[in-house]
Amino acid sequence: MFWGSPFSLLWFICLGFKMKNYFVIGSRTSKSLSPAIFNYWFKKYNISAKYSFLEVDKKNFDQVLLKSINKKNIAGFNVTVPFKKDILKHLNTTNIHAKKIGAVNCVKIDKKNRGTNTDWAGYLKSIKGLKINKTKKILILGCGGAAQAIFYGFLSRGYKNVYVFNRSKKTINIDGFKTFTKKYSSIDRYLKKADLIINTTPTNPLNKHQTKNVGEQAVVSDIVYIPKQTNFLKNFKKNKKIYGISMLIEQAILSFRFWFGFSPIIDDVLIKKLNLKIKWQK
Repeated sequence: MFWGSPFSLLWFICLGFKMKNYFVIGSRTSKSLSPAIFNYWFKKYNISAKYSFLEVDKKNFDQVLLKSINKKNIAGFNVTVPFKKDILKHLNTTNIHAKKIGAVNCVKIDKKNRGTNTDWAGYLKSIKGLKINKTKKILILGCGGAAQAIFYGFLSRGYKNVYVFNRSKKTINIDGFKTFTKKYSSIDRYLKKADLIINTTPTNPLNKHQTKNVGEQAVVSDIVYIPKQTNFLKNFKKNKKIYGISMLIEQAILSFRFWFGFSPIIDDVLIKKLNLKIKWQK
């Protein structure tokens, strides 16, 4: 065979450069911006890969996932609500952060299914410009996988005044630290002096009275990114806001690094692309 011939080149490509496939799996992934982010980076860095989405419900999650990851050329995937705990039984190994949080949102497939959690560090990176020292009061609304990852992030960095609120009382046990969520009915006395309020739910869990009790010094944050002005954020006209797209991008960078070993660059072209998609999907 002559390596300079078109046939040999095609053969070489087919053998060694098969396109790798990545995806995000969850119950509400059809509007996810993850495909736009990763496919942009794949093109930018000349990576032969494609990123798509899988939208599933609780009853067929295991079946769809197993069918998907057993296909050839699946190299990794992200996991979103509500499956960040369900995925654990399908993994061969998880890193120390995922073990401590008890949830995984990023999986790499080589000879094993390897899980990590990029939510906690992604959120902390999204607020790195804020001056919130370790004595400030932080409120987390909701108690799902992302909420517990964010709680772990603050806990691991030595923050002392972090409170998690939920509709019902739940136990949070992270890295040997055990605490209980507080009910929203008891949140009023925390709102006026809160320095950072993070909504991890798909709605606004605060009623009108509670919303009015939020002090103007508080930074309000939402991890939902479509629409940009969520049902939670739009109630606060005078407060500084941290939008959900910030966390999405930061945790995507960490996922990319987990898969490929280097961090991609966020440029103006990507930001403009994402902002347009958010605007279209209102």
